[in-house]
Amino acid sequence: MSFEQFSNGLLEWLIRLAGLFWLVGAFMLFRQIRTEMLLDRMAAKLEHMARDVNTETAPDPVRRWRDRDDAARRGWIAGQAVVLALTSISMLILHSFSVWLAALLVLGQGVYFLWRERTARAAPDAESATHARPSQSTVNAGWVSLAVAALVWVAAWRGLLH
Repeated sequence: MSFEQFSNGLLEWLIRLAGLFWLVGAFMLFRQIRTEMLLDRMAAKLEHMARDVNTETAPDPVRRWRDRDDAARRGWIAGQAVVLALTSISMLILHSFSVWLAALLVLGQGVYFLWRERTARAAPDAESATHARPSQSTVNAGWVSLAVAALVWVAAWRGLLH
């Protein structure tokens, strides 16, 4: 076995392993989004009940801004989770379409980071701005995605994807 054959086999298994990891991650994202939506509905019902009891309480505009922002963020993440799931499946079977899906995933993450920074700058207060920015784990996931996408692109360049 030559070094090239060994490295090609290793690259294929690394891509499959990353695809499996991303598939689990996509399901975790769907689960997180579902849980957040459920909690938001419960909080909205409680807030509505509190307003019925105390009619002097006015709705908090910062809270409304944050709720709308959270809903928009969840929608974007749900769309990215679909792309993540499709990318992971194509990586598991070493399909050539994973090249384009990985590029779409990395591009989507870049757009997400820019959007969240812009949203943070338009936030009504400092706490909302901090809440709007991506967490460090999200930034780290973006770097990992870029590295995995680079592996997929190298595999395509080597002709390992079908």
